[in-house]
Amino acid sequence: MKKLIIKDIEKQLGKTIARNVYAVGIDVAERYTGICVLETDKKNIMIKDLQVIETSHKDDHFNRADHYVAALIKFKQSLLEQYKGYKILIIERCYYGRNPETLIHLAHFGILTYTILKKEFDTYYYFGATTARSIIGFNQRRQAKLDNIKPHIITRGKNKGKAKKIDCKSLVHDYLYTEFGLKFDSKDEADAFVLGLAGLLK
Repeated sequence: MKKLIIKDIEKQLGKTIARNVYAVGIDVAERYTGICVLETDKKNIMIKDLQVIETSHKDDHFNRADHYVAALIKFKQSLLEQYKGYKILIIERCYYGRNPETLIHLAHFGILTYTILKKEFDTYYYFGATTARSIIGFNQRRQAKLDNIKPHIITRGKNKGKAKKIDCKSLVHDYLYTEFGLKFDSKDEADAFVLGLAGLLK
């Protein structure tokens, strides 16, 4: 994946990017947790690693948690410990949607992430998705107005013929392409990148 030139991003966003550091964004989720490792030198931002930890919705919560912990430990030992230098950890803050049980599980996975990885990092951030997106200059209404994503038209039921609302994650994906020229294989990786980049900005 291509490098981002720091001076260009700073000019674009009107903010300063930390040099000579690593930033690890972790988009915590029950099923698909996105991880992005960014490195900066004096001139560039480089994506060093992108991955997704997947757990099965067929398992109970504690089996999923055990699998998640094992994957985090593997990530730490096989990759994270290789990076020498100042490191920033950015974990996505869990939010309450509709299901309180999901909120509890996300909080549990979040604290597991912090507990397992904290010794590897010098600085920690706990950003909500909206906050991280705002830090990197994303505006949902402005992005929607570009009209790059065509809404799905409902073909059945009482709402037949109406346009389905475009979800925010898709617009974020589009923003990363239009503003930074970046394409990601999954929205989970894209969200992890957003967190990582937000952690680098001052």
